[in-house]
Amino acid sequence: MTIFYSFQMTDWEYHLDTEHRFSIEVPGKLTSTLDTVASGIGPIFCDNLVYQETVDSLAAIYSLSHCSYPIGTLHSDSTELTTLYFDSTVKNMVESIGGELLYESEQDFFGYPGRIWKISYDEGKKWGKFKSLMVENRLYILQVRANNSVHTRKNATRYLDSFTLRTF
Repeated sequence: MTIFYSFQMTDWEYHLDTEHRFSIEVPGKLTSTLDTVASGIGPIFCDNLVYQETVDSLAAIYSLSHCSYPIGTLHSDSTELTTLYFDSTVKNMVESIGGELLYESEQDFFGYPGRIWKISYDEGKKWGKFKSLMVENRLYILQVRANNSVHTRKNATRYLDSFTLRTF
C-alpha cells in the first residue's frame, strides 16, 4: 500500500510505501511503472517511481527503482556479489550517460551495503547523482539527473538523504 501526504513544507510530498517498506520526500507526485526483466537467474520485478520537474531552470528528474531478485541469487549478505554488482552498475551508468565519474563511495545504509556516486555529462552542464543499496534480495536505486545549479544540487541532496527504510 502506498500513502501520499501533501502537508510537507515547500510543496514536497512524503511518499510512504508500506508494502516495500520505505519512505522518501519528493518535490512532486511520483508516477509508477512496473517492469519484469527476464534474466539468466529468473524474472526480476522492478517498480520504477519517477517525478520530473517541468520548470526549465530546474529540469530535474527524480527516480527510485526497487527490484526484487529471485531468492538465492543476489542478496545483501553476499558482500562479494554486491560489490561486483555495484561496480558494474556504476561503470554501466557512466557509459550509458556518456559522462565522467566525479566520485564514487561505498556506503553502508541502515546496515546494508550500498554505493553513492555522481556523474557529470553534457560538457558539465548536467549531472546525475545516484544512491544504490541492497536490502536482502531487494535492490533500491535512487537517482537525480539535473541541470547544474545550486538549487538542483540542494534538492538532490534532500531527496537522496530523505530515503528511509521502514519496519512495520
